[in-house]
Amino acid sequence: MMADSLNMENNAASQEVQNPLLKIDTSFRTYLNVYTRSFDNHVVGGSLDYALDSDFALRQKLSGILGWGRLYRAITTGDISAEGKECYMTCVQAGNLKYPEVYDITKKCTERLELNPPTVLIKEDDEPRIYSLTSDSFEPSIVISTGLLELCSSEELQFLIGCECGRLQNNHTAFNFAFTYLNYNKLCYRPKERTYKQAVGGQLARMLIQWVRYADLTTDRAGMICLDEPSHYGKLLCDLYEKGYADFFGRKNEKMDFENILEVYEKIKDEKEPRHIAIDKSIPAIKRRVIAGMDFLDCVTLYKWRMDIKRPNYQLRSQQMSDIRCNLIMGSDTEV
Repeated sequence: MMADSLNMENNAASQEVQNPLLKIDTSFRTYLNVYTRSFDNHVVGGSLDYALDSDFALRQKLSGILGWGRLYRAITTGDISAEGKECYMTCVQAGNLKYPEVYDITKKCTERLELNPPTVLIKEDDEPRIYSLTSDSFEPSIVISTGLLELCSSEELQFLIGCECGRLQNNHTAFNFAFTYLNYNKLCYRPKERTYKQAVGGQLARMLIQWVRYADLTTDRAGMICLDEPSHYGKLLCDLYEKGYADFFGRKNEKMDFENILEVYEKIKDEKEPRHIAIDKSIPAIKRRVIAGMDFLDCVTLYKWRMDIKRPNYQLRSQQMSDIRCNLIMGSDTEV
């Protein structure tokens, strides 16, 4: 009987060890660390370390341009709040039961960017749209159309959600909405309510157009940090546009030709002297954006965020050098 008793105890102990539920850390300290996680360790000079320096600098310049203060107040107190209220009334919130795949992707992205999860709202809309909202009156949110869910693969959706997390993390929302006042193109997203009634001045319009190009690189980097395989970025973004995707700013290009983009990138990839970087001016900005984004794959900052992926066996570039190269690749054109 004693032997039987010992066998029963050993079997119970064996089952206890094999029970996967016992491996879950339920301590309050772990919960607190996750809930209050912060990206403060990645902030340098008031800006996130992966953010392109020109993105932050141009937002600072915008604050000094005549007319920006009134436009900014109209957007933050009127447009964004109205858009948020409309979305919260008409959209379905993603969660464990509704749109669980979208919910899980968002959780993964926010964990990688060390960001508290935003609310994800699914909007009934055939247009493939995704954009982010934040205001004093509601929680940071990402709005995704049903059209985008039908268009995207899981990896493409992961990248786009990561980009929108980056927009929230870098306070882009008001600047994004300011762009909708420029009438830059017909496909640009138009919020239902636009409270600013005056014309946007030429200097302000030019600065916003210039800012969008650099803001894209910041958010593309956020999307790359969120991807399981950041190296897929270039092909993934080209495939999205070739499917007919039009982004928040109304840009589309169904002839991206990734092989040609890759060929251009390979020519400048190993160039040690930034002043020798030369990109054909005939290459449109939307393609140069992909080339500049791919340059982040050799930046040390990416691997500081993603300690789980293997570093290349060659010397990586600093964040500062990577930013200089991106600025040169994008050039000084006035197109978005």
